[in-house]
Amino acid sequence: MAWQLQPTAATTSTCFRTSSSPAATVRCSSSSPTPPARRSANYAPSSWDYDSLIMLSLNNRGHANQVGPDGNFDKLKAGVGERLAAASGGVADQAAMLRLVDTVQRLGVAYHFEEEIATILSSIHRKPHRCNGDDVGSEALRFRLLRESGFPVAFHKESLENLRHVSKSYQTSALVKDDVKALLSLYEASYLAFGGEETLDEARAFCAKALRKMLPTIDPHSRRGVVHALNLPLHWRSTRLEARWFIDHYARDTSNSDPLLLRFAVMDFNNVQGVHQQELARLARWWKETSLVGKLGFARDRLMECFHYSNGIVWEPNHGDCREVLAKVANLIVQLDDVYDVYGTIDELVLFTEAIGRWEESPSERLPEYMQALYSVMYNTSGEVAESIMKQHGCDTRSLLRKAWHDMAKSFLVEAKWHHGNHRPTLHEYLKNGSVSSSAPLLLQHAFPLLSMEEKLTSKSLGKVGSYPRLVQSASLIFRLCNDSATHSDELERGDAPSSIAIHMSENRSREKESRKAMEDLTMDTWKSINEDAFKHCKFPRPFAKACVNLARISHCVYIGGDGFGAPYGQKKRQIRELFLEPFMSVKLKEKRALAEKETGFAYQVQRQKLISSLPNTFDIIFLIYQSRQRSVLAKHELVDRIIDRSPKIVDKGEIEEQLRLLQEFVPEWISEKAALSGDVLCCIDTALSQSEIRQRLQGVE
Repeated sequence: MAWQLQPTAATTSTCFRTSSSPAATVRCSSSSPTPPARRSANYAPSSWDYDSLIMLSLNNRGHANQVGPDGNFDKLKAGVGERLAAASGGVADQAAMLRLVDTVQRLGVAYHFEEEIATILSSIHRKPHRCNGDDVGSEALRFRLLRESGFPVAFHKESLENLRHVSKSYQTSALVKDDVKALLSLYEASYLAFGGEETLDEARAFCAKALRKMLPTIDPHSRRGVVHALNLPLHWRSTRLEARWFIDHYARDTSNSDPLLLRFAVMDFNNVQGVHQQELARLARWWKETSLVGKLGFARDRLMECFHYSNGIVWEPNHGDCREVLAKVANLIVQLDDVYDVYGTIDELVLFTEAIGRWEESPSERLPEYMQALYSVMYNTSGEVAESIMKQHGCDTRSLLRKAWHDMAKSFLVEAKWHHGNHRPTLHEYLKNGSVSSSAPLLLQHAFPLLSMEEKLTSKSLGKVGSYPRLVQSASLIFRLCNDSATHSDELERGDAPSSIAIHMSENRSREKESRKAMEDLTMDTWKSINEDAFKHCKFPRPFAKACVNLARISHCVYIGGDGFGAPYGQKKRQIRELFLEPFMSVKLKEKRALAEKETGFAYQVQRQKLISSLPNTFDIIFLIYQSRQRSVLAKHELVDRIIDRSPKIVDKGEIEEQLRLLQEFVPEWISEKAALSGDVLCCIDTALSQSEIRQRLQGVE
């Protein structure tokens, strides 16, 4: 965000910039008293049309048992259930059972078959491990599935040594596809580690290094899966986002995919998307009725992004009430954050924090109108939640929710005082306060009573959640670290309050790369704590523990590759559109279209020629992107997003990726790709080459 100072909108005045810089001071002349100088982040308005979202409620999709072109929903569901029942009956070998469960989970339909899957995993856990002794991939999968389901299980060092021994053959023989699967399976399993499990730490480092080395020689479909995993491991991915990606990936593997599973997954995804659309329509109507967009014009308008985040915490159709509450609360948190971080004066913020602490319907403090408007919506929204919980459980949550709001407001005030006083906290102080200011505890404390469907809600259980247990603290810390990783560079350029990376650099006199590595190590250690508290000795109902884990996961997803709340464009916007607005095309319809294209014989050549003709223009855009960033290397996903942002006519990510491939085909000396240690694919250009010569060559391509 580009900071600038501005007067309050309530006062008529004439303003003069002392500089053209975005952070320039603003001087105001007015007949009224001089208004307080305020900052502005110049946030772009929401890119979503709320009237269109409200119209989603007229859509008839989103009902269970949908009948589509691929067959009846119940019939398909029964077919999948039969597959699982046959596996649990011992018809399949253990490795096949594991693969089936993994596929059903990654397709996003496991919530339909919790009992069947629990039966299979219990059977696998009771029996001796029967996977082939050399099948490290199956052993790693067994470990991952059992641990995530709460079974006591360990991974043996001998298996890692076997894999290391097999890997030596890579230098002297052709790559075996099953070996890649084994490495990938163990890599994914390693992220379920508890503290002290050094074997899994060794496995993670070894597998990541081996997979990156193999990338150029792996077949395209497997390479796509490996790059996906190296970019972000499965255990750290949002379940719903992963389902969207995996359904597409699974469909591409025509020789190994199960048509029944695929058809059911596509239909179920579209059904659940319809449920989410109904919720979005209600939320859009609520948000417009609050009128806060007009009253808090300085703040981010991010309802859709907040629903995406809330959906990452709880996505299942039966948790709709919880999801809608979390989306409302998250949206209000964004407004509150911008009040403390951007617009409010210290005097106003102190009064506002005190008002939130008393939590009265009409605060006695003389708050500015914009604060009064926000406070009223916060108070009424949490009041409605507390009333609903009282009716359902007979338990009063008003004290819990009031304290949660007040704790977060106090943490915001601490950070505001740090900024205004030019105070640099220690890393310990920053992270302790940041775990609360991340807003995760407030969200989880709203979620807990709404997810306590089977267990009786008591003042004791509410008190346990309100005391910030380690699982909540750990998930919150992941949220803070992910945010800092994505926003550190931009905040440094703006001169904002320091992030964890900046503070670590200062305290240790280290370079940014070293401090980022230290925060990555802290992230890994924090995930080990989450794993222990969620899967080893969980003290909470499973739905809530799962919500804590999912909050950490969605935090990675919204901040990887950019700030999903500050600048939710490009890839971020595409993800949201695909999750909530674009249903999967039916498998049969896709097959018909593919057949039609094949029968024409020249469809591909026509498309290829079209892309070639646009290469000079794409080259110019890429050249300007690298020039403006003053760099010769960019992550591929970042480059693709920036091309989309600069090319309104291009919205298809696949089209851009094909153009990048063509550029490497025609001007390989100018642009190339390589794998980074992080797993990202990097696009590198040679800035020494002549722009005009490259462009001329591309114009001559036929």
